[in-house]
Amino acid sequence: MSEVETPEFKPKATLRLGQRELTRITIAVIAVIVMGFLYGGWKAVQGFKTKRDLVIAQDNLLNLYRAMGSYAQDYDSKLPPAETWSDAILGYLSASQARPGGREAFLTGTSELGPVGYVYNDAASGYNLEPTGKENDRQRKISPHDLILLIERVGAPHNAHADLPPQDSIAHQQELAKQMSFPHDAEDEKNASTLVLYADGHITTLIRQDLKN
Repeated sequence: MSEVETPEFKPKATLRLGQRELTRITIAVIAVIVMGFLYGGWKAVQGFKTKRDLVIAQDNLLNLYRAMGSYAQDYDSKLPPAETWSDAILGYLSASQARPGGREAFLTGTSELGPVGYVYNDAASGYNLEPTGKENDRQRKISPHDLILLIERVGAPHNAHADLPPQDSIAHQQELAKQMSFPHDAEDEKNASTLVLYADGHITTLIRQDLKN
């Protein structure tokens, strides 16, 4: 009988890391984990600030609308003139003594891009909140539900106003988008948002992407 040769066992080479290399890898892993926590914390803070800014903006717009309603009761149910709208309603705003900035604080909001003012629609100047039944009643042309009253704009001064088109066509929506700052979630090019107040008192959130499409 012939003898069967047993193959010689040769152990495979293995990678052995020194203490210095292990320390470097450990530090790198820890750094990645820490950066992940920091980024997550930063995103959480940004999300909180955005929600806070939206709450402030909504509260401001609701109080401005109430003041305009009170103004209209004293002026034949008509909204204030565009050129002096914020001055006209300032005396109708009511704020507690504990509120920083007093009643004028309702005219300015906060955002990631800086202080936010409000722009009044020229088409709302002298608009009657209550239907008159007359042929020249402007509610026959556009209802309070569709008439934009105020929009947000970063840095807008008091009494700021502009000709704001209705949202009845894509072209008008795109023109309206050009007049808006989209100050909330501003770093998100598509989902940045803004609040809009209408003449019937309802508030809508508009997304930049939706208006540009």
